[in-house]
Amino acid sequence: MKTFALVIALLSALAVIVAEMLQSSGDPGFSAAMGGSDRSRFKEGSREAWLDTIVKYGAIVWVLACLAVAILWYKY
Repeated sequence: MKTFALVIALLSALAVIVAEMLQSSGDPGFSAAMGGSDRSRFKEGSREAWLDTIVKYGAIVWVLACLAVAILWYKY
């Protein structure tokens, strides 16, 4: 079970890294850094929106997998 959680953490981390590197490097400004995002730059179904979704859900999966690894590591 530890190995499975480690593999999921590794794959999700790689997905986040690759998707983040593929995104364009346009500077969204200070408001985006403080939590307010300008979603108008993403067209519905565009590549940027798709990569943004991959990063968002990949990060959630990565955090949950790392939590599972930590619990399994200390429990068993």
